[in-house]
Amino acid sequence: SSDLRKELGRVEKEGWYERFAYIQDDDAYFDMNDRREIGRSTFNALFRHISCKSIHNQRKIEASVCFDENRQAKGAKTLVGVTYAPGETILCAREGLVYGNRWRDARPSVTAGADASPWLKHVERMIPDSIEREHVLNVMAFKIQNPNIKVNHAVLHGGHPGSGKDTMWAPFFWAIGGDSLANVKKLDNKDLSTPWGYHLECEVLIINELRQPEASDRRALENSLKPVIAAPPEFLSIQRKGLAPYEAVNRLQVVAFSNERMAITIPSNDRRWFVLWSDALCMEADAASRMWAWYKSGGFASVAAWLASRDVSAFNAGAA
Repeated sequence: SSDLRKELGRVEKEGWYERFAYIQDDDAYFDMNDRREIGRSTFNALFRHISCKSIHNQRKIEASVCFDENRQAKGAKTLVGVTYAPGETILCAREGLVYGNRWRDARPSVTAGADASPWLKHVERMIPDSIEREHVLNVMAFKIQNPNIKVNHAVLHGGHPGSGKDTMWAPFFWAIGGDSLANVKKLDNKDLSTPWGYHLECEVLIINELRQPEASDRRALENSLKPVIAAPPEFLSIQRKGLAPYEAVNRLQVVAFSNERMAITIPSNDRRWFVLWSDALCMEADAASRMWAWYKSGGFASVAAWLASRDVSAFNAGAA
């Protein structure tokens, strides 16, 4: 963004070596403040106003070359590559090699003890069965409290259009990523076969309108989602335009929605999906507007605080 460019443009040369690390895999630079990659040409453009001379012959050189010449003496870090590892620090070690972590915690700060009862009533309306309801609340709370642990199954929430499924889940998504829904990605059913992996760089992957009309397509869909829903695989390949692919740690939580009774075909012995259907009818407009008004006046934070303090010590995230 232009704001970021302005901020970076003000970084003095002495600040480079603390703020940036060199990425070997991409021949690029990792911004340790906001965890983005900056290509060599962009680095040069950002710091063209800074006079740079070679330590070898005092000739004028580009900013990136100046960084490369001085980085060892100045103690700048060198990374093998990048990763996306929720719950881990900005620098991650894997098999003795150091990677820059593109994940940054975006959970809003909330105060415990707030009243979440309007939301809990809506959850009960959507999921009247107490066993199903407790499980969904545990999945939400566990994911908020443990970004570094994968819940090893997806949740498929089906129900009538307009019944309030999105309204029920919205505070959970906010609790993970705030107003901008950072670390939460949305994917439409039609985009599931995209060759790029940007949608996998998240803590929560929302699949909207999950449905395939043909039985063979439903089975193919189930197979294609297997590696994303459960680990192993421990890593997911993130394919990127113009850059080398990288390995993200497989910790994302899949939440899928559907208005169809026959959304996906799952084998009878499958252990990767928790499926529930809401019989609730269309949510009344007044009730929906009241709920969203409450959300925006502090309800989101109340629900986030309630989930953050829920006791999930007995919840087994790896169970079938």
